[in-house]
Amino acid sequence: MVLLFDDVPIKEYFTKLFNFYVDFQAINPRYRCLFGKCHVLNAAKILLLLEIFIVTPIYVLFLFPWWLMWIGFHYALILVTIYSIRKKKHRFIWPMVLFTLIQFFFWGILTLLQLVIAFFDTQSFLNFYSQGHHEEFFEKALVVVIVKLVVFLIGAFLFWRLSVFYAVKNYFSDRLEGQISATEESKGMQGVAQKLLQPV
Repeated sequence: MVLLFDDVPIKEYFTKLFNFYVDFQAINPRYRCLFGKCHVLNAAKILLLLEIFIVTPIYVLFLFPWWLMWIGFHYALILVTIYSIRKKKHRFIWPMVLFTLIQFFFWGILTLLQLVIAFFDTQSFLNFYSQGHHEEFFEKALVVVIVKLVVFLIGAFLFWRLSVFYAVKNYFSDRLEGQISATEESKGMQGVAQKLLQPV
């Protein structure tokens, strides 16, 4: 059987993605998302599953040969994040946090530039999104509204994804601090008990 880090089978790193049990402050509102319906750790697992089974196959199918340039980095990022979730290590979630931050930043800059262009030249805005073939005024106006709505929805999703992975990083960090403080408190109580039991 192939093992990876601390004698843990590799398959457990992936089966952990399908386990949605949360063992630390499961109802803490700091770690809830989607209007308090979902824990951020479970949301991060769902996002990773989407990356593995939907996003990656889609761009492999439709973006050939460009995906060859970033597929290695993308899979390395996914594996590091899976390792972080399996081991509950907040430092290893940082690459995904930075990656989602960069994606959101560039999408925001692109959206802002396109909105400025749309303000002055609607046709150039539509051409950028391959929608320049619309001729009638009302049809063109409807397409502009739909394109802007889709762009804003994608931006909102990218921001939500960034907030989820950042919250997971905080969750693992707080979980580690909670374990350390609990251990120190336990050692402190043992020390007091030993002093009380020692003969004078």
